[in-house]
Amino acid sequence: MTEKLYYADQYLQEFAATVTEVRPLAGSLWGVVLDRTAFYPEGGGQPCDKGWLDGIPVSAVYEDNGAIVHVVAERPVGQTVHGRLDWERRFDHMQQHSGEHIVSGVFGDLFGTENVGFHLGADRVYIDVTLTELTDEQTAAAEAAANAAVFANLPVKSEIVAAGELAKYHLRKRPAKEYANIRLVTVEGIDCCPCGSTHVAASGEIGLIKIRGWERKAGATRVDFVCGGRALADYRLTSAVARELSTRLSVPVEEVPAAFARQASKGESLNRLLQSARQELNRHLAASLYDEADELAGLRLVVAVVPDATPGELSDLARQVLARGRAVVLLATGSAEANKSHLLFACTPGAAADMGGLLKKALQATGGQGGGNAHWAQGGGSWCDSLAAVLAAARKDVSA
Repeated sequence: MTEKLYYADQYLQEFAATVTEVRPLAGSLWGVVLDRTAFYPEGGGQPCDKGWLDGIPVSAVYEDNGAIVHVVAERPVGQTVHGRLDWERRFDHMQQHSGEHIVSGVFGDLFGTENVGFHLGADRVYIDVTLTELTDEQTAAAEAAANAAVFANLPVKSEIVAAGELAKYHLRKRPAKEYANIRLVTVEGIDCCPCGSTHVAASGEIGLIKIRGWERKAGATRVDFVCGGRALADYRLTSAVARELSTRLSVPVEEVPAAFARQASKGESLNRLLQSARQELNRHLAASLYDEADELAGLRLVVAVVPDATPGELSDLARQVLARGRAVVLLATGSAEANKSHLLFACTPGAAADMGGLLKKALQATGGQGGGNAHWAQGGGSWCDSLAAVLAAARKDVSA
């Protein structure tokens, strides 16, 4: 049984301990068990602490039947070790998890919801709450209430309570299992629930709480938020994006949304004009390709690499060629920068050629996939700098 120093002092960053066991683990790793530790093991929705034992990096920490196992790549030499936490990581987890208690409590108070899911990862924190809908107004109200609790610098307390005494407490949720004693974490006036993780001593240490978004998830609403240092990083990112857009659009930051909407509208208009121009170009290109193509057994054999065309534009071109008369059409396009190529083979129904079979053979040069039938087949793959040669080979097969 390991003494859990992180419960006695959640701010303890360094400690001395005695090695009680060293276990060989998979991958040439070692599991070091100590008589006492400040390293929090993964559990309760919170990732484990990391740090060092005598300078040896601790990559993972987990609990096994009351023993806290520290995973290291090098076996400690002595019988006693000096442990040091990665405090930045630990304090980040304390901020996020304490913030989760406040956000969950606020959602419960304002909207009568229950927290049915929680995740604290390296990149995101979220809770799942029993709401079918969440509006901008509700989000703003919850965010304001959560930050008011932060600004009030409320005490965050933990205590061990006998199961028979739980009725004295206004719990947000009951324990998941039956225990003789329960560890409760309380944010004064905001939240009280069973929790075995590490937390700040007062809500002011959580820092800013920012709700970044939400989504419907399996009958609940997933609320994505960040606290403290993560909230600062999020603010820096969004502020930098806003300044960049402000500069590019030549408007103040507060006018960026309206200016962006105007630019998007212009872009849609230009795109429609471009599509119309491309269709007109395809009409002329189809006529030119058809008129200049060799004739074989009553069919025009149209073969062309069309630079910078989209698959849709290639399809439109093929249809326009076939509309002019009986033909076999072998088209290709691609982009070295995007590492993509696309082939389209088509022919007039009744022509003695199998477009699907031709395509399957041709795609071997691009490592791509595709499909179709005897009259129309298309597919794509990675960039091929010899598309003209691929089409030449397909043309040879058609001629044969």
